[in-house]
Amino acid sequence: MGCRQRIDIPTPAPTEPTAMYSHILVPTDGTNLSSQTITQAVQFALSTGARITFFYADADASESLVDDGALVHLLDTALYQDDFGGRAREILSKAEVSARAAGVDCNCVSRPARRPFEAILAIAAELDCDLIFMASHGPRSIGGFMLGSETLKVLAGSRIPVLVSSVEKNDLNPAMSTVCAIMKDEHRCIAVVSYGMRMLSAKLSQGEMIDLGLLESMLIYLAEFPAKLHHPKEETYLFAALARRSNQLHETINELQRQHAEGNAHLKTLREALEEYKSHPDEKNLSLATAVDAFASAQLKHIAIEEQRIIPGAQKHLTEDDWKEVATAFGQNGDPRFNAGERETYRRLYSRIANLHETLTRIGTSGE
Repeated sequence: MGCRQRIDIPTPAPTEPTAMYSHILVPTDGTNLSSQTITQAVQFALSTGARITFFYADADASESLVDDGALVHLLDTALYQDDFGGRAREILSKAEVSARAAGVDCNCVSRPARRPFEAILAIAAELDCDLIFMASHGPRSIGGFMLGSETLKVLAGSRIPVLVSSVEKNDLNPAMSTVCAIMKDEHRCIAVVSYGMRMLSAKLSQGEMIDLGLLESMLIYLAEFPAKLHHPKEETYLFAALARRSNQLHETINELQRQHAEGNAHLKTLREALEEYKSHPDEKNLSLATAVDAFASAQLKHIAIEEQRIIPGAQKHLTEDDWKEVATAFGQNGDPRFNAGERETYRRLYSRIANLHETLTRIGTSGE
């Protein structure tokens, strides 16, 4: 009987664990559900170490030559830029600021698309994404065309995994989800403007000239939108409901309300610094830079407190009926003090800022 030869099989060297996903495509369409999906996608990317590409399939742009977009473009170029060409940056800049605030690497892309699901699949392949992260409005929904009717088509046609993070019709507390989505979306608008102000401040500190018209538009937006629309809803409905249900956040609520009340005084100081800079740009650039950065940083810290303490506290303590009452005021047909005309004015002003903001060239649409 022959001897058996011993064969030593080398033990493979240990390797670093690899992330399950490295590049996530997150379609967004500007709806409340989409706002929730952005929050969930950023949290998921943080847990996996992945980067995100936010994608907007611009159906308006694809139709603009065959519908009323052509007439709008002819009669009012600026209005066309806001309503059609500017819609992508208006939506994507809010997604970008959410990811960057959390430290998640991201990029943003938009494409004109008659069939959004085809555009989603094409961009996922083109950018070598390994996961599509999206939500569904559910089969009974009639709103949110892009993510509502397109999710099933993406699932059927995708060659990479598709993670459906939530289905709107299955939400056990839709009023709570609506309020949180609206609040975070409005925070993202304020954050986009605030980050833009900090970038202008950095240019001033380096002795560079800045676009004063852009800065003045930012100041108008931050003077009008938070004070007239955002803060009153928070104080009258969300803060009040939370104070009734728990005393754990009284100190935080009082501090936030104090900051709301002091906003006009801080803006007045900033406007005075701007006027001094206009008269003496070489001498006052550093003082204006300091004032701009301080104001913008305060806005971002204020938002962080609300998202880290107020929203989780409300989710813990408010009842379903509380959320329904707050949602009525936050919604499009809510408190009559917050009329639709004002909402549209602020949306249009934000859109102009997002499109004028020179740093947003890095999230320009493909083909630009």
